[in-house]
Amino acid sequence: MKLAYWMYAGPAHIGTLRVASSFKNVHAIMHAPLGDDYFNVMRSMLERERDFTPVTASIVDRHVLARGSQEKVVENITRKDKEERPDLIILTPTCTSSILQEDLQNFVERAAISNFLGQSVPATSLSLELEYKKIEKNSNTQVTKSNSDTNRVVLEKQNAIKTNIDVSKNEENPLVDKLSLVGEIKPSFDKGLESDVILADVNHYRVNELQAADRTLEQIVRFYLEKEKKQKNKQNLSLFNLENSLSATKNLVGESSKNPSSLNNASRDFKFDKEAEVFESSSFYMPAKLAYEIEGNDINYFIEKTEKPSANIIGIFTLGFHNQHDCRELKRLLSDLGIDINEVIPEGGSVKNLKNLPKAWFNVIPYREIGLMTAVYLEKEYKMPYVSITPMGLVNTAAFILEIAKILKNIFLVISKEKTAILTWILKTIKFFSQLVTADTLEESVNPNSTSVENLENLYLNYIDQQTRFVSQAAWFSRSIDCQNLTGKRAVVFGDATHAANMTKILSREMGIKVACAGTYCKHDADWFREQVLGYCDQVLITDDHTQVGDMIAQIEPAAIFGTQMERHVGKRLDIPCGVISAPVHIQNFPLGYRPFLGYEGTNQIADLVYNSFSLGMEDHLLSIFGGHDTKEVITKSLSTDSDCSWSSEGLAELNKIPGFVRGKVKRNTEKYARQKNIPMITVEVMYAAKEAVAN
Repeated sequence: MKLAYWMYAGPAHIGTLRVASSFKNVHAIMHAPLGDDYFNVMRSMLERERDFTPVTASIVDRHVLARGSQEKVVENITRKDKEERPDLIILTPTCTSSILQEDLQNFVERAAISNFLGQSVPATSLSLELEYKKIEKNSNTQVTKSNSDTNRVVLEKQNAIKTNIDVSKNEENPLVDKLSLVGEIKPSFDKGLESDVILADVNHYRVNELQAADRTLEQIVRFYLEKEKKQKNKQNLSLFNLENSLSATKNLVGESSKNPSSLNNASRDFKFDKEAEVFESSSFYMPAKLAYEIEGNDINYFIEKTEKPSANIIGIFTLGFHNQHDCRELKRLLSDLGIDINEVIPEGGSVKNLKNLPKAWFNVIPYREIGLMTAVYLEKEYKMPYVSITPMGLVNTAAFILEIAKILKNIFLVISKEKTAILTWILKTIKFFSQLVTADTLEESVNPNSTSVENLENLYLNYIDQQTRFVSQAAWFSRSIDCQNLTGKRAVVFGDATHAANMTKILSREMGIKVACAGTYCKHDADWFREQVLGYCDQVLITDDHTQVGDMIAQIEPAAIFGTQMERHVGKRLDIPCGVISAPVHIQNFPLGYRPFLGYEGTNQIADLVYNSFSLGMEDHLLSIFGGHDTKEVITKSLSTDSDCSWSSEGLAELNKIPGFVRGKVKRNTEKYARQKNIPMITVEVMYAAKEAVAN
């Protein structure tokens, strides 16, 4: 822990709160001292939204320190459950709660038990027999047990309460099921709190805001998918209802289903027939291998896919850099490619719809900072491929589209060996095809001698060509005289890993601008960042210390900076223009207008930002001649506010004769020379001496 007046990535609980506030009808309770509850103010000030769910702060004060936090935390959970009726309550620990070594997970469980029983539950000496009767009565479950069975269940429950032992495997007992703990996430009870309650599982000493956000999103997704899987196991439901439909089993299982005796174990031992290619039903049309089985405790059930190719967009959340605009552009891009949007999480999503995530054909992860853990989990558990290429810039946008084509190609190879099946989907679903491709182009693109999968790739390449030449102006602008004037100019790039890496590649390979230094504050993603910018910059800086970034900029003296809000402040002090390309940012980077950074429209926005960020020499020269903003007396511009050098009137007069676009650099070099020589007063003679020293 360190005290700082600026941080690129905040503490872990801010990341958890950003994810919780992005979902609809999810309430976060933060257990922290007064002063840590600035998230509500920050979000309401920056995000241009009319409605958002505020975060409740469970304040740690002197009374809590004296009596403990359990009573207050439990009261806040039950109160918010009754008042707000959210779908999910997330209890967010902080560094303070960790320092106090409070068992917040125990508080969550005790809140559920207290509400379930209608009374407070002390830490010791529970009346287990009475509690068992109340639970049995409230659950309306008819259970016949012997006294020995009752005592056994009561003892299991007592151990679970005292030692948090997972007893969820014993699902034959309704009582034990009420107290079941699923993995590392403990759900609320069926008849207690109406909301689900979980504790954010993040280490507040080892992870920052972005890492915590990524982990929290994965935790919530895992919780609801595991919950859905458990409910299907309890209900003993299968997508294909194997026990009651012999014909469906014959179609899918093959010859082994001809023996009716095998149906007794069909739900457990079902294995998909590799020879089957297509499964058709009245509700959906899907590739056979995407109707995969999910192994559960009792049965194996199947996940149905959407009829048309669809994708989940994972990682759009509140306080992100132009996230809302990027989401709109991604939806437009995917729609042009004939791909439906299944779910967008967490921003604007509902936790009740998380069970639908596996229905998509693949996942899109636009930012590495959040969503990657969720994509890896979905790929491992549900065999869902994902695209992690950020479509930022012309080259990466094309690579993003071709990666999608590669995924669809692998899926289509499974769907059917008939060329007409894929070609029909292409012609009917890809919207841009009917708009941009004529009948003559159709005959050229769809070659009867090639496979339909190759036709799909050809159509996507045609789309890339159309968008690059006629929608995006970045390719044309990079060859114009205006952009050529920027060739060879030096720039510094710094920000989160996603935006800094992509901006470095855009400046270097698409606009011909020399990147003197590229850096990121995502120290946990340093290896990936170095790999991405290799060959596109002179040096790499990995740090979360803004003073190191400021010193690096002062030493390099670039023509422009592309960074965060802090680099914008540094640029103002050093008289170097700065374009903001990454969070953290201020309110001016939450525009009301449409300004995406992703997709083909994003390339136009980036080209404008780059061009407008550089100071044009003639512009500053004319301003100094005709009396513009640069006629004031030059003051010291350095990262330190202390200056032991002063300027004589003759020296200032001589300095003001220098054109504005190089005046700042001359002033800094002169002051540097004067400090090295311990010269307190800078005169005209000192200026010329400094000039000779620099020349030598």
